[in-house]
Amino acid sequence: MNALDNDPFADEMERLGAAASEPEMSHQFNPIKWPQGYVLDHKGMWFDPGEDKPRIRLSGPFTVLGLARDPNGEGWSIALEWYDRDRIRHRHFLPLADLIGDGTEVLKPLAAGGLELSPHSDRLKKLKAALVGVSCGSRVRLVRRSGWYNDVFVLPHATLGQAAGESVVYDGKADAARYGENGTLGDWIKQVAAPAAGNSRLVLALSTAFAGPLADLLNDEGGGVHLVGGSSLGKSTALVIAGSVWGGGGRGGFTQTWRATGNALEAIARAHSGTLLALDELGELDAREAGSTAYLLVNGQGKARGTRDGDARVRSEWRVMLLSSGEIGLGDKIAETGKRAKAGQLIRLVDVPADAGKGFGLFENTKGYGPAQFSKVIKSAALEFYGTAGQAFVKKLAENPGAVLDKARDRIAEIQKKLLDGAGETGGQLFRVAHRFALIATAGELATYALGLPWAEIEAERAAAVCFDAWRSTLGGDGPGELVAAIDALRSAVEKHGESRFRLLHDMSQDVPLSGQGVRDLIGYRFKRGDDLYWGFTPTGWKEALAGVADSKGIAAMLAERGALLVTPSDRANRYVQKIDGRSVATYAVRATALSY
Repeated sequence: MNALDNDPFADEMERLGAAASEPEMSHQFNPIKWPQGYVLDHKGMWFDPGEDKPRIRLSGPFTVLGLARDPNGEGWSIALEWYDRDRIRHRHFLPLADLIGDGTEVLKPLAAGGLELSPHSDRLKKLKAALVGVSCGSRVRLVRRSGWYNDVFVLPHATLGQAAGESVVYDGKADAARYGENGTLGDWIKQVAAPAAGNSRLVLALSTAFAGPLADLLNDEGGGVHLVGGSSLGKSTALVIAGSVWGGGGRGGFTQTWRATGNALEAIARAHSGTLLALDELGELDAREAGSTAYLLVNGQGKARGTRDGDARVRSEWRVMLLSSGEIGLGDKIAETGKRAKAGQLIRLVDVPADAGKGFGLFENTKGYGPAQFSKVIKSAALEFYGTAGQAFVKKLAENPGAVLDKARDRIAEIQKKLLDGAGETGGQLFRVAHRFALIATAGELATYALGLPWAEIEAERAAAVCFDAWRSTLGGDGPGELVAAIDALRSAVEKHGESRFRLLHDMSQDVPLSGQGVRDLIGYRFKRGDDLYWGFTPTGWKEALAGVADSKGIAAMLAERGALLVTPSDRANRYVQKIDGRSVATYAVRATALSY
């Protein structure tokens, strides 16, 4: 007698089978027709060989949700759902292509999920035959990332809204993110959102959590905010309370860690698309991978990979709002390798000093507690009450997404203008970062209205403005990030090689020419014009100083435009041409005062 015919858990599975026949998944009329001789009931799948022979039980009970395929109509599979002995629901998509052939390996994921299967190959082959031959009218759309898909919002554990004519389901590792709910929305508002008011970094963190669905709805670019500062400031607390918008249950709530492989981070990014990706401790990341990993996450596209046949696989895609923390910034992490961070990397993950400057670490208003106690209280609440606010917010957005889009675009533009007013020079990078902070502020305002958060009307905007100014204070100067980084690199070259690799052309005390002074590994010249001292980099020295930092020609143009370069009018490359040892020499002559702090 087969184990399936004498299962000690048969009664329990029969009870669960009734539940399995009514899955927690809305779908249209689902006419199921099995091949002749096969029957699925609350006790499992059966095969009737006929000729008065007894029925053979092939498996435990399960439900066919429909025939599934991806948004491009590829990857057709059978969507199955069942409950294991612990009353845990499982879902799996059996590829139709893998059901072709004599092997039964395709059924192993069902057994791994607790579905009863026979160990005998003949019964497994009969089960395969049933699955291959089933006729099903329902359709399931498989999406590879969380977030908006048309009018529904897909999460690994739930789909919010109803698509016309089909169900929409997340197809990926559900455990890549800690989505889930505990407590009520009222609990969360009272214990987490309310105490955060008056604290710019906490309000910004919560607003960033709400910005994910808005950015996805707007088809906006992803981006990140990195809270940087020493230990015990409250950075991890900010990440935990932000994560409580969407889930929790882990030691750090919804928070993940930077320490992961590229493949694992892609799966994590897909599962957090359209919501929030909170990553703690940037310092744990290998410095050699810091820049590429940050770029990978916020750029929203996985690495190109090939199939066994040499064809290119479809790249993974996502759109994340990233909230990060660490004792050092991304630029300093990259610098550990001896390289300099590029401005494009730094604006994708902008550093915001975690210390709010009020003597309470990350906080400004601790509601009468000491900073450490306040951090403990609000963090404990976020670990206890979580996962309700994000879903409630999305449901509110879905009521009238068109109106939300119009209102959000106008408000983002308005806040962005305010942030840029008085900021001095407004290059493309400053514009993009201001846009991100304005998006975050707008999301916070929408959440305040949608969920009835006990925040002041301009709480989210004020927090964004404070943190935007704090970010600007980390730049070391105004202007585009490449220019600031380039000036820093040129200054570093002068400080390091001023006496050894820059040839002095004039006696500075008497302002008379010097000649015949050889310099080993020459990268430039020191000379005066009028009262100004200049550092004239040779073209080779100019490229060496700016290697890996910025485009050398572009920096020359920007410095010339700002009057920081001495330029011969006839030279189109923004160089200064002068006679040295009887020959014309072109240099990039930077005014010394332009390199001063």
